[in-house]
Amino acid sequence: METKFTGIPGLDEILGGGIMAPSTILIAGNPGSGRTTLGVQGLCEAAKNGENVLYVCMTSKSETAVREALSNYDFYEESLNIRTFNVSSVERDPLTMLVELGNIVASLKPDRVLIDPVTPIGFGFPEAERRRFMYSLNSAIGEWNAIVYLTGTMSQSDVCRSVISDVVEGIIYLSQEIERRGSKRSIKIMKMNRPNYIEGEHTFDISSSGIEIYPRITTHNTEQLSPETRIDSGIPRFNELIRGGLFELSSTLIAGNTGTGKTLFGLHFIVQGARDGDAGIISTFEDSPAELRRYASSLGLELEELEQKGLIKIIYTPPPEINACRHTVELRKNIEEMGAKRLLLDDISGFDYVFADPVVKREHIANMMRNFKDMGITSMLISGNRAAGNNVLTSEIPVSSLVDVLILLKHVEIGKEIKKTMSIMKMHGSDHEKHLIQYDIDSEGIHIGEFLKDM
Repeated sequence: METKFTGIPGLDEILGGGIMAPSTILIAGNPGSGRTTLGVQGLCEAAKNGENVLYVCMTSKSETAVREALSNYDFYEESLNIRTFNVSSVERDPLTMLVELGNIVASLKPDRVLIDPVTPIGFGFPEAERRRFMYSLNSAIGEWNAIVYLTGTMSQSDVCRSVISDVVEGIIYLSQEIERRGSKRSIKIMKMNRPNYIEGEHTFDISSSGIEIYPRITTHNTEQLSPETRIDSGIPRFNELIRGGLFELSSTLIAGNTGTGKTLFGLHFIVQGARDGDAGIISTFEDSPAELRRYASSLGLELEELEQKGLIKIIYTPPPEINACRHTVELRKNIEEMGAKRLLLDDISGFDYVFADPVVKREHIANMMRNFKDMGITSMLISGNRAAGNNVLTSEIPVSSLVDVLILLKHVEIGKEIKKTMSIMKMHGSDHEKHLIQYDIDSEGIHIGEFLKDM
């Protein structure tokens, strides 16, 4: 058996490298989940690579109407062979359909076949006869020596009860949930005839380009790198406080109340890297690119100039549009294209729109940071956009334990004045200043002040 690619963005990755040929794969899911789109897109991508493919459609529409509907997708390939069967006929007389289908396959000798959907076939039969028919269909498929996709409108419990799940080598399940912010689409592998597929739920989108899948973040058992090389944080005197700068490949969490300058710390970090020739990415859920450029310019940071040189890229995702897996895929793509070495994520509370369970949020961020390190990225995360006086670490304690460096920014009342203060809570592999540190922000950026030893 050989492995063949599906050509669908993200699907080959979660399948562990593609689909074994020959094999039979069930694509199941609830109504509107994208089963047909996934199946036809897979056929068209194979056809573009020179394979002979056949789309068998159970419908009341003509072949011309089916082809016209499919041509609205960018992936559509004219060489796709289409054969239609009247859906009411296959419900009553599936055996005649099976004989005719066998003749079509014998004539075309396709490399891949999609039967869409398989669930209405023999629907009018008693359950025992339907089961016998499915075994007959499976025997026929075994002689085709092809990759065969079957689609079915089925719940997960239906899949578990159906005889189809017994005869196929793989089961791909698609689901769609209608939420206030739109549709949430997910895909998972319930069964596959190869051991290295990625388990769990993955998200995907459907557009005129077809389906694009965003694999769930996973980590590999890579060897942990020992910190050695220091890099400039970009903040005057801060490098002294941490005894020489941030470690390369480290992760830093800047947590603080509203107005403490968290984003400015991140901008200094990214701009300094770009000045030193290390490309950087700013992923923002809060401020738009225009707002960041204006803010940076007011503080003397040449953010826009460095963008124009290709040394910095801003990726803006409004909170209601955050898709955690899609976001990570986009970051990976840009890191590879730019050869980026630094990344700023502002603010991780944006993931609250996606993850109701803090444990799941923690797992996502932990895997994301591990991926960054594997890609040679030194990262800085911002958190705590909350009112002054609140405990900014309360909701991020699970995340703060994941990072290498933790810095807490807060307002403190000293005499009759409100001062900005910094605490370096931890820094793995290095000594650091233990006292509360005062700092100021003016038109030239951040200025580290005196130690507040008596507070």
